[in-house]
Amino acid sequence: MYQLFNVNTEYGLKFKALYTISIKFHPAIFQLEYRISLKKQFLPVPGLNISTDGSKLDDKTGSAFCVMEEDITKYEWMAQLSPFNTVFQAELFAIQEACLWASKTNQQIKVWSESESSLHSIASIDTKSPIAQQTQEILLKSTNIKLGWIKAHAGYSGNEAADALAKKATQEGIPTFIPAPRNHIKSLLQKECIIRWQKEWDNGETGRSVHYVLPKVKTTPTPWKRAEIMFVTGHGPFPTCLKRFNIRSSDSCGCGNLGNPLHYATSCLFTTSYHLTKPSAGLEPLWWKRVMSNNNFRAKIRKLIHFIAKNETLLFPKDGDNN
Repeated sequence: MYQLFNVNTEYGLKFKALYTISIKFHPAIFQLEYRISLKKQFLPVPGLNISTDGSKLDDKTGSAFCVMEEDITKYEWMAQLSPFNTVFQAELFAIQEACLWASKTNQQIKVWSESESSLHSIASIDTKSPIAQQTQEILLKSTNIKLGWIKAHAGYSGNEAADALAKKATQEGIPTFIPAPRNHIKSLLQKECIIRWQKEWDNGETGRSVHYVLPKVKTTPTPWKRAEIMFVTGHGPFPTCLKRFNIRSSDSCGCGNLGNPLHYATSCLFTTSYHLTKPSAGLEPLWWKRVMSNNNFRAKIRKLIHFIAKNETLLFPKDGDNN
């Protein structure tokens, strides 16, 4: 079983979320193994046989079943599902609706499906699918129904009729809502998180040097080495960083200027061997991006960080007990 609730996000994304209430059956009463056949053969039973199918065409999903008696169609059912619903859901939903229809009769009925995965899901006591769980509940209450597997596109009239009906349902079926699959909800939430993350990253006040290099957020790591990360983030052996964490009392370099990464990479008197061209006014964002995208520059940065770490006493002025 499941409950639905609407989710309206800050950025206008709206969807129905699914809160699943699992149906738990005691193993002693879960006796469906003899009523769900997965054998690779088609054995129609006398009387009514129901063929089910699901289809997805042009981003539209359809679910259908047809009731046959000796190749004569007695009843047809079609549902047009949402574009985000999967074929697996459509197949399961068709079986569920077929079982629900069959439960209202007193006849022995065989429900056929070409979807082995759907039948396996219904046959499993550990299934997580709400549709499969509801189908199990119907089957346990209605002992006149059996399920069976049928080979697709093998010329069986009922199966061919259900296949055509499912395709037709994508256009003409009764609009029916069933909850989106979990992976679709996860995809929507991930997109929403990326939008929010990007907005916060663009409007933030910290990490601006990193923003120059990586303006777009992403979930995959950037292949920077440790020294390169220190340089671009400013979290390394720099007076500006050490003062921020109260490790030093001064944020000045030994040459008297502000001891930040840009200073050591472009203008410090003690690091001339590792200097890169100093960016002109207004071009600092472009400078950061160019430096961090060039392998030769990054190699030079790594050597610079190593030099600073090895020569702190030369580069940093004495500041009493903090030195």
